[in-house]
Amino acid sequence: MARDLKKFVNPKFLKTVNLGLFRRLFERQPEALRGFDLADFDGDEAEVRDRLKVFFEGTEDALPRGIVADLHHVAELGTENGMHLLQERATARDINIAAPLDPDGNPIPLDPKHFALLAFLDHRPVFDAASDMLARQARSSLAEYVGLDEGIEPRLDDDSRAAFEAAAAEMFQRDHRGAFCRVGWYEDGDQTVLVVTHGAPVAVVPVITGDQEDVISYRSVEYAVLAYNVGTGRMGVGGVRKALRAELAEFFAVHMLRRPGFFAGEDCQDLYTLERIENVGFGFRVNHAFDAGIQQVDIVEVQIDRIGTDPRSGEVAVEAQNVTRDFRGNALTRLNEFGDRISFSTGRYRIGHIIIRIHFGDGRSRASRVTVKIKPPSLAVFKRQRFEARVMELLRRNGFCRERQPAEAAAAAE
Repeated sequence: MARDLKKFVNPKFLKTVNLGLFRRLFERQPEALRGFDLADFDGDEAEVRDRLKVFFEGTEDALPRGIVADLHHVAELGTENGMHLLQERATARDINIAAPLDPDGNPIPLDPKHFALLAFLDHRPVFDAASDMLARQARSSLAEYVGLDEGIEPRLDDDSRAAFEAAAAEMFQRDHRGAFCRVGWYEDGDQTVLVVTHGAPVAVVPVITGDQEDVISYRSVEYAVLAYNVGTGRMGVGGVRKALRAELAEFFAVHMLRRPGFFAGEDCQDLYTLERIENVGFGFRVNHAFDAGIQQVDIVEVQIDRIGTDPRSGEVAVEAQNVTRDFRGNALTRLNEFGDRISFSTGRYRIGHIIIRIHFGDGRSRASRVTVKIKPPSLAVFKRQRFEARVMELLRRNGFCRERQPAEAAAAAE
């Protein structure tokens, strides 16, 4: 059994799980694909738990795919963080996730695993919303596109949402990921966040059934994340391959903004630059004095590219790369110790990426740390559920974000 599922369906869980809830999980499956006789749940409780223990022993491939898929889904939220997300989403919908009662009429204590199972069975909209939030938290790498203008509000009416969802579903089906597509819509300050749940390409696995070799196929769940910022006109897209990112951004432009081509400008992905460091040199330091809550900023990694011109095509190409790390936060200083031959003014070298570590003081004994990778022209990679606005302000103030004039302002200036 896969490690995360084995960790979830462990002996302790099988000894304590409410059998009524677990029976309902099996009842969701077609009778021929359950792999477990529902009548067994009517027997002695200890014997039922023993049968379940035997049932879940061995490899995951030997288990019914429906049960495996459901348990994987529940396991994602069967943690303390998952329980908090479920509670937040339930509160937002004014829903109380009540525990089942024991034979004496008292509520059964719910740990995070049981809480997630109960939400999955009885409060699926809450569960799906929490699952969306978890998918967004896990997605730190978003390819960004800057729109033609700033301040363009999306139209979030039912027809626009349905049109976007239909277009995304058609795209995933064309990409051999199945027709299933569900979109969760969330407001986060100036951002409109979409979490698109869709199928992965079909996987085929050989299995042993009794003394026979068999083959099964299944399609697991994947998530794409889109985050549109009204104030800046930026769209972040992650969770799908490059070609599909641009297509999802265009669907948003067409159906939500009514502005086809909004994210398709020539410089739509020319967003970040490290030229400021190249101009200052190895003595560059990140300025954070404007934010009293930032204790320090370390540069822990620097990649230097040696570049040249391809004589056949005339295009600029990377000839060699060198990565310098210093977890004390002095990667530029360390690079300077043995990089005396590197000069950015010659045009032969450039900085390919840097990784910075930001220490946020939030009243705790230990500062919260956020690691950010800046890789021009289009990537600033970090976990965006906390401190996103302050991280982006730090990047802007230090010249890491390209200043871009919106199309309307540019036209007026001309």
